[in-house]
Amino acid sequence: MIQDSINNSGYRIGNFTSSEIWKLTTLNKKGDDFGKPALTYIEETNLKRLLGRSLNADMNSKPTSWGNLLEPRVFDLLGLEYTYSSQVTDVHPTIPFWAGSKDGTKEVENRAVIDIKCSYTLKSFCSLVMPLYKGKTRIEAMQDIRENTDSGEAYYWQLVSNAIINNCNHAELIIYMPYQSELLEITNMAKGNPSVKWMDYIGEDEIPYLLDGGYFKNLNKISFEVPQSDKDFLTSQVEKAGKMLVERFNLTTK
Repeated sequence: MIQDSINNSGYRIGNFTSSEIWKLTTLNKKGDDFGKPALTYIEETNLKRLLGRSLNADMNSKPTSWGNLLEPRVFDLLGLEYTYSSQVTDVHPTIPFWAGSKDGTKEVENRAVIDIKCSYTLKSFCSLVMPLYKGKTRIEAMQDIRENTDSGEAYYWQLVSNAIINNCNHAELIIYMPYQSELLEITNMAKGNPSVKWMDYIGEDEIPYLLDGGYFKNLNKISFEVPQSDKDFLTSQVEKAGKMLVERFNLTTK
C-alpha cells in the first residue's frame, strides 16, 4: 500500500514526525517505558493538537535557511536517479498520526529514502563525513555518526522513520559542503530570497566552504539497509505513544 502524500507541511502539526521521532526511542532507566525526551515530545505534540499550530515560531534560523537554499543544488549534483520531494509530507499508510518529509528518493538499484545535511559549520560537516574517510561504509558509518555526533540519533531515526512510511528497505544520508569555487553561484542563488537575506551582510569567510582540491569532497553519501529490528522497534514506540495523544481541538465558526 502506498502512503498518502500531502503538499502541505501543516499536516505535520500535532502529529509525530520523522525529524523528531528519535525522541520516542528514548527509554527510562529501567528500560521498560518512555524516557523523558519521549514524554516531553508527546506532551508538546498534544499541545500542538490543542493549539492547532506549532509551538516554535522561529523556523528560519541560519542553519535551516542555509540547508533549504542548498538542497535543490545538491539534487542537481546527484543526477537523474534521484527525485526531490522535501516539500511533500508523507503519511504512514495505517498510522495517520505519523508523518515525515523525506528530502527525496533514489529510484534505481535499491530504492531508498534520502536525507540531505548541509552543515552550517565546518566542524559539524567533518564530524558527519569522517567515518567515510576512516574507511567505514554503510551501517557501520551510520553507527559511528550515531555514537560520535550530537545529532546522530536524530539523523538515523529520521531515515528509519521515512523508510517505514515510504515502504523502503534502504536509506541514504547525503552530506554536502560547497567548494570555495561554488560560492559565487550560491550567493547568486540567494539574491532575492528573503529567508537568506542575512547572506547580504556577511563576507565570504563567514560562509562555510571547502577549499578546492582539499582533503574532503563536497558531496558525500552513506547508503545502508535499514535493520528490520529497528523498523519494528520504532513502529511499536509510535503505536504506543499514539495511545497517549489527545483529540484535536476543532475550531467552529459561529
